[in-house]
Amino acid sequence: MKRAIVLAISVLLTLIVALPMAFAQGGQGAKASGKAAELAVAWTKWAYSKPVAKSPLIGSYEGGPKCDGSPLSPTQGKTWFLAGTPDGSVVKRTCTVPVGTKLFFPVVSATFFITEPEETKQIARDYVKDFIKAVLEDPELSIKVKVDGKEINSNRMVRAKTPFFKVTFPKNNIFAECCGVEAGKYQTISNGLWVTLPPLSKGEHTIKFKLNAPNVDLDPNTAGLEGFSQNNTYHLTVVNSRQQ
Repeated sequence: MKRAIVLAISVLLTLIVALPMAFAQGGQGAKASGKAAELAVAWTKWAYSKPVAKSPLIGSYEGGPKCDGSPLSPTQGKTWFLAGTPDGSVVKRTCTVPVGTKLFFPVVSATFFITEPEETKQIARDYVKDFIKAVLEDPELSIKVKVDGKEINSNRMVRAKTPFFKVTFPKNNIFAECCGVEAGKYQTISNGLWVTLPPLSKGEHTIKFKLNAPNVDLDPNTAGLEGFSQNNTYHLTVVNSRQQ
């Protein structure tokens, strides 16, 4: 069974390819990175605490519970979450978003769930750190992220790593069948680059994010480089809350 369950979703901006170390430090004031880390915790709980049928990480969808991207905790404010896919499949998703809502999603993230006795916090911490480093250093990394056809500004992205926190998996979680993860609470840590977008204007919007990192090792316990890719499109309709 694969011990480390890595979610590598979304994209990196072109600037990272040219200046990975300099860009990784950009926009990382204590306030900015701290807020991103708080939201990253909430995002991870949101993404993994749902059963397969309601998981926002799986497949294309339109409306319904998979579009409920609001944070678990009201203290996070009016922020809506977007997600990629665990397997890199091409997806198109259609959601209705409340007006005045920010958007938050991982540019690229690595998440480690401690599910076995021999897995220590240091192992988990090192794994997610090394994974992000491998992504930034992939010589064949190709990336694209656009909002309504325009590339987003790099200052919308911050590097953030979370402290350890607990994620509750339901019985039919997305890792139950493939990886034997049973229902329960697991110590979790995440490290990555995250995007926060300001509220979009009322009406129709399209967000696209693509990624191809063929030289990244998703599973260090297996020979070879698995690599990963993403190809996600969100069609969002921003409406007044009473219209939902």
